[in-house]
Amino acid sequence: MIALGANWRKARALFVHAFASMTEYRAEIVIWMISGSLPLVMMAMWIGLAADGPVGGYGPADFAAYFLVVFLVRQLTVVWVIWELDREIRLGELSPKLLRPIDPLWGHVADNLAEKAVRLPLVLVPVIAGLWWAGARLPLTLESLGGFALLVVGAWVIKFFQQYATGLLTFWTDQTVGLERVWFSVSMVLSGALAPLDLFPEVVRGVLPYTPFPYLVDVPVQALLGRLGGAELLQAFAVQGAWGLAFVVGSRLLWRHGIRRYGAVGA
Repeated sequence: MIALGANWRKARALFVHAFASMTEYRAEIVIWMISGSLPLVMMAMWIGLAADGPVGGYGPADFAAYFLVVFLVRQLTVVWVIWELDREIRLGELSPKLLRPIDPLWGHVADNLAEKAVRLPLVLVPVIAGLWWAGARLPLTLESLGGFALLVVGAWVIKFFQQYATGLLTFWTDQTVGLERVWFSVSMVLSGALAPLDLFPEVVRGVLPYTPFPYLVDVPVQALLGRLGGAELLQAFAVQGAWGLAFVVGSRLLWRHGIRRYGAVGA
């Protein structure tokens, strides 16, 4: 109990400090939000395509609802830890963090979560306004809201620890940012950020559920839209959880082996 209380105090202190830092950069967060507005551009394009009739079962209001929720999901799961790790490992900035009585991982987690706490109210305003303007309705039930919330958390876990694992490769190579750009490009196409995945060819839809990509965007979106429930929702939790666990374990193994290399070269 004593250890648990001490860890809780450390976690709270980290989050409070991170939240205070993030509130100082509200304008910068708004700029980051604007830079992530590609789903709104795609929404306008797909609404135009559906003007003469539904496309794959999606009408204009359906596309508006889908891409506005895509915008919300991507804003709530944005991660930048790979650039922090890449710099810290290459320039030796990791060294003073190793002297602290807490794993450096938790500082990055606190920064990301605090930023989300500041970003959330700013994101909800344009999303709600956009849904009202488009006449789109969301079936807000306990199942859809609860499933959406859990799937968004799972999507963030996958993205965070995938980036963390990739960033830790900086112990061995200086090409990690390039690897992340490849992952990002593939993810944009296969996650549903550019188009609903049920508009993809059947052969692609048959493979995608076994990859992590749909669980980053499309699956949480479909849950909030009420298109995913019951057994399908439980299956989504299971597969997303498996991928999240794989990236968590992978990142911890890379840290364990990489930190020895970092110390060995005297960084």
